[in-house]
Order: sequence, then structure tokens, then C-alpha cells
Amino acid sequence: MKQIVSNLKRNIFITVVTTIALPIVVGYLLNRYFPINFVNIPLHSALEVAGGTIAIIISLIIFLKYESKHVFNHYNYTTIALLSMGIIDIFHGIMMPGKLFVWLHSSAVFFGGMFFMLVWMKQKKTSKQTYKLVPVSVIVFAILFSLFSIIYSEYVPDMIDPDKSFSSVSNFLNIAGGLGFFVASIKFLKEYLYTQKFDEILFAGHCMLFGIAGVLFTSSLLWDMQWWLWHILRFSAYIIALYFLYLEFNKDIQLIENKNRELELADKKIGQYLSILDKNVITSTTDLKGDIIDVSEAFCKISGYTKQELIGHSHNIVRHPDMPSSIYKEVWNTLHQGKTWRGEIKNRKKDGSAYWVDTNITPVYDEHGKKVGYTAVRQDITNKKRIEEISIRDGLTNIFNRRYFNELFPKYINMAKRKNELISFLILDIDHFKEYNDTYGHQKGDEVLITVAQTLKKSLKRADDFCFRLGGEEFGILFSVETKEKAALFSDEIRENIENLKIEHEHNSASQYITISLGVVSRYAKDISQPEKIYAEADKLLYKAKKSGRNKVSSE
Repeated sequence: MKQIVSNLKRNIFITVVTTIALPIVVGYLLNRYFPINFVNIPLHSALEVAGGTIAIIISLIIFLKYESKHVFNHYNYTTIALLSMGIIDIFHGIMMPGKLFVWLHSSAVFFGGMFFMLVWMKQKKTSKQTYKLVPVSVIVFAILFSLFSIIYSEYVPDMIDPDKSFSSVSNFLNIAGGLGFFVASIKFLKEYLYTQKFDEILFAGHCMLFGIAGVLFTSSLLWDMQWWLWHILRFSAYIIALYFLYLEFNKDIQLIENKNRELELADKKIGQYLSILDKNVITSTTDLKGDIIDVSEAFCKISGYTKQELIGHSHNIVRHPDMPSSIYKEVWNTLHQGKTWRGEIKNRKKDGSAYWVDTNITPVYDEHGKKVGYTAVRQDITNKKRIEEISIRDGLTNIFNRRYFNELFPKYINMAKRKNELISFLILDIDHFKEYNDTYGHQKGDEVLITVAQTLKKSLKRADDFCFRLGGEEFGILFSVETKEKAALFSDEIRENIENLKIEHEHNSASQYITISLGVVSRYAKDISQPEKIYAEADKLLYKAKKSGRNKVSSE
């Protein structure tokens, strides 16, 4: 800590010596030992115009640097001073020696010093309009002041006394401006002690050079060596400001380079992650019509299709016939509302085998908020569904079991309630099945159960009709038709399909073949409060069909 304080004090001492003490000593020596005049108007004009141009460029760049934040800090306040001083100095530089010549220079020093003292003001956030208005106002002020000074030059006070020394007015303007620069330099020194930033000590030296140039003005004569000295000091101050700008840009360049390196590393990581996702996550993107425009490698792997075979087609290419159309209608209705659809879908591979995916489909929007397509992210749940299939399938007949019936029936009713559809449920069992087993054996009995189950499954009309083995020789079917009459006709069609199998059954009182008895109940979904009651009613009707001679359908 002591070493840091020591370094700070040393830097401040060096700055004061080089920007104040040394110029005073050099000025004194020039006055005493080099009492000569060097008249060179083009050189003077070049120094003033170059310095003024540098000041204007620095000012505008600093204003632009902080434009996005709309914050006035002490660097912004210096640009107000540099901007006004730079413009007036350019007008001064193009003037021929005389009253206006000295007046514009002295005014530039005065306004520069006064505006530089604004660095003591607190940092302030402004509106975008105010932030832009400040430099415009300073530019307009400096230009109008210079033009009015030229146009109304007769009102400009005398700036050079008869003995060729500078007048009290010119001396006052330069001393007042110089003191303003010194006051500003104290602010930068204070900031330097607090922040230890090199920029602060740099601008402190910048202000001290302007300040000492204003003081040396009062002891110089037009074109003498000391007069040239404070011109050089002022130009050096402009060069310091330019060096500050270089350091700022260098910092920005370093920052940009570091950010670019970080972005390159991030891009590389993102590329690696995307590659991992492409290989392992089943994704696809479609246009608004549902035509595929991109798929992941994982999608190709699970479906068996190549990208070329998939792109340009709809997802119908992998649609499994077991999936009901109602699911896809629900998907599109959800997406058209701008919502995300999630659910489980059974798809078909290129080789015809099935696979299951847990799917999230989300609308995609462009930068203007316009919907341009859909993206689906899927997870392979085939193994999970296989386990579920085992748990909901009857081990002998491979149709759905009683457990799945109990789970599905309430859901089936709730889905039908949306449109108040007519739901039909029938229960059937094989007539005199015990006698069949006793006569032909249980192996033959199992074959009958399998054949009946497959016949029931083939008899279903719609993808969202379901058949179940409810227990022993008892089966159930959930289906939807438009009327009760059609439900009765469908039930009778099933009865005929079973009898038409012509499986011999010599102890069947209703036929010489295997037959079934059926009870069917039809209700509108909104009229169903308890699924158990529907089951009980169908069971009663089944008993009625048996009592009336078997191989019959009993309906409401």
C-alpha cells in the first residue's frame, strides 16, 4: 500500500514539474536569452487549426462513446470545453494578426477554462434528446460567437497596447481561463488518487499545460519565443488528449478482441452441444403447412429414413395407423392458438415397425413476431410403452385387459363430452364356454378366446374404438356411433361375425357353433355421471340376452 501511495505521489510530482515548473523555467530563459521574434503566419495557422481539429474530433468521439448510456461524466464535460475551444481556435488560426486575432485566441482560452471547471459537477444521466442537444448547442454557440466577433469587430475591445504588449482585457481572459484549467486539473488529480487510473493523471497534465499556457501568455509578446512556447504547450495538450483517445480505443480494441475470443470459444462449445443434440435428440422443424424443413440425425436414426427422404414431406410419412385422427386435430387446434402441444405419439418406421415418442410441438416466430413454422422435440419412450403395453394387454389374446378398461373408460367419456358424442358400451361372453372347455379341452378353449378376440378387433370401425378382455370368456367394446340403432346393428354384426367363424360346439343350446350373447348400452356423454352404472346396465342386458335363449343382442 505504501508503495502504491509513493508511486502516485511521484507521478503527480513528475506531472506538475513537466507541465508547470519546466514551462515556466523555459519561458523565463527564452525571454532572458532569446529576445527575438519569429514571424511565421502559416506555421501558426497550422498549429491552431490542427489543434482545434483534434479537439473537435476528440469531443465528438467521446460523446459518441457514451451515447448509449446518455450519461454526462467528467470526460463528457471536458468535451464541452474542447469543442468550444477547438472551434474558436480554428477561427483564430485563420485570422491575420491583429485585434481579432488575439481576441479569438483569448476567448478560446477563457471559455475553455470556464467549461473545463464543469468536471467538478456530479455524473448525471440525461435523456437521449438532451444528450444529443448539448454538443449541438456548444457547436452553435462557438460558431456564432466567432462569426459575431468577426462581423461586429468594431465592438471587440483592444487586445494589444501601444507598446505591443497584450492589453489588460486579453491578459484577464487568459489568466481567468488558465485558472479554470488549473481548477479542473485538481479534479483529475483527485480522481487519480482515488482510482489510480492513468487516464486521470493524463488529463490532469492536459489541463496544466493549457493553464500554464494561459499564464505565460501575459508575459509574452506577439511572435516572440515565449509566445511560440505557449503555442507549443497548447498543441502538446491537444496531443495528450489525442493520446488519451488512443488509449481508450486501444482498451476497446482489447476488449473486443477478448470478447471475440470468448465468442469463438462459445461458438465452438455451442457447435459441440448442437452436434450432441443432433445425434441424440429427436427434433424436426416444419413450415406452417406442416411440411418438414429440417430434422435431426436422431430423428433419421429412429425412423429409418434419411434427411432427403423426410424433408419436404409431412409427418404423415411416419404416422402409424393406430393413432386416431382426433389426436392430430387436437395438435393443430392447439398450435393454431399459439400454444405448445404435448403428448405421446405412436409412429411407424420405414421398415413398418412401431416406435413411441413423448412429443413437444411449439410454434416458431421470426424476429418480427410472425409465426413461421413449428418445432417438435421428442423423447423415445418405446421401451416405456412396451412395458405399459404388457401391463394393459391380456397375456393370452393380446387385446386390452380389464385394468386398461378401468383406466380408459372415464377418459373416453370426458373426451366425448366436448362434443357430447353418443357413447356405446357392450359386454359379451361366449355361450356355454365351460361346456366347451370340458368337451374339447382348455387348449382348444384358449384358441377360441384368441380367435374371438382377433375377430372383435377386426370388427372395430374406427381407430378410437376399443375392445377388451374383461375376464374369462367375457369381453367388452367401447365404440362411438351416431344413433342407438346403429349401435344395435353393430352389435348384431359382431354376433354374426363370431357365429360365422363356424367353430364347432356340440353342447351349445343356441347353435352348433361357437356363439356369443351381448348387452349394449348407448348414452350421450353429458348424461353419463358414473361409468360404473353404464357397466352395470350393460351387464344386466347381457344377462337378459342369455335368459332369452343366447346368441342374441339385448339393447335398450
